[in-house]
Amino acid sequence: MIVTIVLSVAALPLTLILWSALSLRSNINKARAIGLPILVRYVTPPNPLWMAFGSDIVRLARRIGIAIENFDRFYLFGWDANERYRVHAELGDAFTLVTPGDNWIYVADPKAVWDILKHPRDFGRNTEQLAVLNVYGKNLSTTDGQEWQKHRKITAATFTERNNELVWSSSLLQGHGMLQYWLERSSQPIRSVADDCKTFTLNVLAAALFTKPYPFEGQEEMKDRHIRTDDPSDDSHQYRDSFSRILWGIILIAIFGGEKLKDSSWMPKAWNQVGQAVHDFQSYVLAMIEEERKSVKNNVSTRKDLVSALVRASLAQQNEGRDMTITEQDIISNTFVYGFAGNDTTAITLAHTIMNLAAHPATQEWVREEIRYYCGDDDFTKWPYATWSKLVRCQAVVMETLRLCHPLGPSSKLTKNTCTLTVGNTTYTIPPHSNVQVNFCGLHTNTNAWGETALAWDPARFITRDDRPSTNGERSEQLRAFPEGVYVPWSHGERICPGKRFSQVELAAVLAILFRTHSVEAVPETGESETDARNRAGRVSLDIQMSLLNEMCQPERAGLKWKKVG
Repeated sequence: MIVTIVLSVAALPLTLILWSALSLRSNINKARAIGLPILVRYVTPPNPLWMAFGSDIVRLARRIGIAIENFDRFYLFGWDANERYRVHAELGDAFTLVTPGDNWIYVADPKAVWDILKHPRDFGRNTEQLAVLNVYGKNLSTTDGQEWQKHRKITAATFTERNNELVWSSSLLQGHGMLQYWLERSSQPIRSVADDCKTFTLNVLAAALFTKPYPFEGQEEMKDRHIRTDDPSDDSHQYRDSFSRILWGIILIAIFGGEKLKDSSWMPKAWNQVGQAVHDFQSYVLAMIEEERKSVKNNVSTRKDLVSALVRASLAQQNEGRDMTITEQDIISNTFVYGFAGNDTTAITLAHTIMNLAAHPATQEWVREEIRYYCGDDDFTKWPYATWSKLVRCQAVVMETLRLCHPLGPSSKLTKNTCTLTVGNTTYTIPPHSNVQVNFCGLHTNTNAWGETALAWDPARFITRDDRPSTNGERSEQLRAFPEGVYVPWSHGERICPGKRFSQVELAAVLAILFRTHSVEAVPETGESETDARNRAGRVSLDIQMSLLNEMCQPERAGLKWKKVG
């Protein structure tokens, strides 16, 4: 009996190895039939165990000096964000990543990317990979076809200039609070920039989603408040704290579900809190929905936030008797995905931008010149909303950040039928149900499109100058237009990010606040020069670790200091 058990246990890893070998061989043959260059990886990227521990293993191997190039480069979670165009320079603008689990076709050729984005019915959204966002049911991000059309139509009515005005004023206020928080701690290097940027975007979203203003809090202040009070009726608890916990535990939610996390006594307390957060957030949004319905009924609705816009649009659809009316649960789910898509992506982009500006003081001066030109009043509450579109250097800095450090992994497409893809001068036949990855990180650093300085920080590449005399006294700089498919950080066409303008306004506002009268610098460590510290900040920004999104790996390695400038 014991011998049988031992043999059975021993057979499990052998069976797994045999299955992996046979599956890998089969997938290699499938990849060869397509004809693209092949990169073999022996662990499937979505392997849950490797997702949990793989990056730590790779980075440990680096620290102790185990240098196996393919392992070091291609087994890190988020490897494509760190590789950028380098792997394409070696293999080509499109190649097939072959693993035991499946094959992935990575594309970084502008014309091929444009073709993919222009044909969403051939290269559909891979909704299975986005199912983790179905915390409250399906939504704009996790649907396709007619169901997606329903969500898109109703949610398109929410991102309006009226709401963006609210984003502008809220971002100025929150940016001012964040800067004051950093200045008060100026005696020590600031190592919480990445976390603080998430607090900033969370507060801006509170205003944009619910018209709920909150004062800016740093990480230590937030922890102290959690210790002092845990009142579930507190707005801050129901929105900010619950939403933060959901983002932290979103993988747990996908595995167990919110109710099981909340009610299971055998789970750790932190997991129970994630489940409770799912419940709290839903209750909060339901209360907001009911409040807005009453306001509409009484003709007193004046709110500009996204939830109220969703409710009004839904009621309008119901009154017209349309079949595509979204339900209460749809409103909750889309509200959540708005927050998810708009919070961490914007926070990560802002953190990268600040880190890169700390590495490039000359760019700070360049941006400050523009900010002072358009934001002359010392009272930021008097800066009009229209100012954001004039801050083209601020926008160029953000665009350069997104080019080098995009917070999203590749945009995952799934072919529905056999289709063709032309890369360079060669046309390839792509089988049905193939994973096609639009590799933003490779595309945006493609040396064929961006030149030999593709990996250099240079926001001025996004600016053109019109030397003709201005008739209205405004500066003559404009954002550069690029050929189709070269630069698509917000995607393109019907699948373009609906919150694009939202994020552009938010980031332009906070940069105007942060750099109008202040500068940021990287603090040298012991034995470092100022140049060494700036170079280290640049390296920290380029070192990516993916959890659910591409983020800086250990941003606290670069301490920052803010100073007032004349």
